[in-house]
Amino acid sequence: MTKETDIAVKAAAEAGKIQLDCLGTALDIERKGDSSPVTRADKLCEAKIREIILGAFPGDAFLGEETGESPPQPSNSRRWIVDPIDGTRPFIRGIPTHSVLIALEEDGVPVVGVIHLPGMGLTCRAVKGGGAFLNDVRISVSSTGSLSAAMGSVLGITEYAYEKTGRQLIDLTRAWDYTYGFMDAYSYVLLACGKLDACVNLLDKPWDCAAAACIVTEAGGAFSDIRGEKTVHNGSVVLTNGLLHGQILKFFING
Repeated sequence: MTKETDIAVKAAAEAGKIQLDCLGTALDIERKGDSSPVTRADKLCEAKIREIILGAFPGDAFLGEETGESPPQPSNSRRWIVDPIDGTRPFIRGIPTHSVLIALEEDGVPVVGVIHLPGMGLTCRAVKGGGAFLNDVRISVSSTGSLSAAMGSVLGITEYAYEKTGRQLIDLTRAWDYTYGFMDAYSYVLLACGKLDACVNLLDKPWDCAAAACIVTEAGGAFSDIRGEKTVHNGSVVLTNGLLHGQILKFFING
């Protein structure tokens, strides 16, 4: 997967340059059907990523947040999953946690992941079986084994406040030591580096978490949806250091 990883890093870097170039300019902000913002920069970044990725791998499928899915060849099980700007709201306000997310999925499993944070000068990458790296330094998850000592990040409490999963998420935050506000994909980088112990997101689409699923796994952690299924396609994601995964899932499976 050396070529795939190199191409993904290149595409992320090019999109990151577009993000930085667009800061402070007219962003032509629109609202999508779910009321989330999309800017001229989102569209430019996805077009550049699509050009680079499919230029190198024309037979692969491509799933982008802004342009949807291009079908693969019938015999091809590979699909690139892309978020051209994860954290569009922070991007609009100049908060540097905005990022580029690129993942390659084979038979439903993320096998390459890249998270590039151009405003912070950070690139996190991983390939299945090859470990995880931050700016070319190998990284690993924390060794925290007790939920009461864990620091985590969550998203979805407000949106699911009146539903069972929202109450379960609140119960989880009361059980561990401290909850940080969600910082988009930067939270996932902190988890992979061992600075956070868990991230639970009730709102994730595959383009939000596929890259992180690969990176966290290669850093020694674990991922699943809130029911324990190892997929990024069910609308939620639990990413942990592995030691805490079962303890956290109990809040949603048995709660």
